[in-house]
Amino acid sequence: MGATQAIVIGGSIAGMCTARVLSDYCDRVIVIDRDSYPTGPQERAGVPQSRHVHALLARGRGELERLFPGFDRAMVEQGAHEIDFGMDFATLRPQGWAPRQSDGLQLLFASRNLLESVVRGLCRRHANIEFMERTTVTSLLASNSSGLRVTGVRVASQDEGAPSSLDADLVVDASGRNSKSPEWLQELGLSMPEETVVNSHTGYSSRWFALPEPSRWPREWWWKGVWIDIAPPDNMTAGVLFPVEHNRCIVTLAGVNKQYPPNDDDGFMRAVDNLRSPVIGKVLRLAEPLSTVYSYRTMANRIRHYDRWKERLAGFIALGDSTCAFNPIYGQGMTTGTLAAGVLGECVKKVGLTNGDIPQMFFGAQARMQQDPWLLATGADFRFPGTEGVRSKSAGLIDPYMLTLMSLSDDDPVLKRRVGEVINMLRPPSALFAPSIIGRVAWCSLQRRLTGSARLSQEVSAMPPALASVG
Repeated sequence: MGATQAIVIGGSIAGMCTARVLSDYCDRVIVIDRDSYPTGPQERAGVPQSRHVHALLARGRGELERLFPGFDRAMVEQGAHEIDFGMDFATLRPQGWAPRQSDGLQLLFASRNLLESVVRGLCRRHANIEFMERTTVTSLLASNSSGLRVTGVRVASQDEGAPSSLDADLVVDASGRNSKSPEWLQELGLSMPEETVVNSHTGYSSRWFALPEPSRWPREWWWKGVWIDIAPPDNMTAGVLFPVEHNRCIVTLAGVNKQYPPNDDDGFMRAVDNLRSPVIGKVLRLAEPLSTVYSYRTMANRIRHYDRWKERLAGFIALGDSTCAFNPIYGQGMTTGTLAAGVLGECVKKVGLTNGDIPQMFFGAQARMQQDPWLLATGADFRFPGTEGVRSKSAGLIDPYMLTLMSLSDDDPVLKRRVGEVINMLRPPSALFAPSIIGRVAWCSLQRRLTGSARLSQEVSAMPPALASVG
């Protein structure tokens, strides 16, 4: 049997994880990307969202360490912050400031640029993975000799004149939300998979700052980051301050239902001051701006149902955001990309790289993995009255319970940990409906009604409590 070759379209986190997985099963993996890769943690044109806050969930952190041993150490050595969100973030929920209490999870906070740079460096250590830069895939190549099968791609290089073609035993589209696969499939005479869209019309605006030196940081400011939730219907703008490497931070404002945050410097700073708490504005008065304001509006939840696709096309896989893109405000994208790569690896391990049944097997397995984060993201978006899309039939029963659970979780360590585990994809959403959790929600809800809640009457426009309780 001849040497096997796979092509991965897109050098994102999902693309590099896919290349790493496939490197165990084929002789050569080519990662094709339109960009030139920077030598370090710098921006690249193909990832405009890299300028905004990115959250790497605990599950994603574990998957990246499994695929790329040494990932954790490299991230910390290059400046990533290891943070217990419950202890180290000042978090303003709709009902008031969350008590300072550990949720038992250690998360990495860093820029998307650093994360990609570290993963890319570890990926390059694998001799059978090759990065093809400044190259655009323009179409799929296919053969119909014994059933339609993708046999490679046609590419156009920015450095070479004439288009050329590359052969492959498997082509994986990991190019992200703006995937061209539906158009390529139509060119092959195939129908496009059905789509479902849930759109809360969310938008980001972000700006980078140099944080003040420790000597200028007021002693009572115990927090390393700030999270200010939306509080419908009157406060529809959220704000976060995330620490990243080299004593910098990213401040991101997010508005829903088309109440987009400003995209100019002066308007952005005024919007920061008009958040439900002045805490971020007070921090920024001691900080130094490092950038202008960056905006991002392409944030709808969109799923392409390849698992229901009636066509049969061997040799082709669409993976990660190319099939299911989430509202990035919930931080699920990078983690689901790593998990999708793992799902592909399991399928290839079972039946082999060139098996014609790989696409159907993979699309079904990937859809099952994506179902939980999809329900979490769309369920959260449907809290807002202007969200467009088809709501789950069970939402009328589940939503009131979820609102109560989330309201109680900051005050109860058991509920807090369980919610944290589900949000970080360490447990499925069904874990929130375990009998012990339902019982605890009922008990805590009863206690709140009997005793009243001091936090409900708290003045939420104030700064975080200086003497926050430690649980």
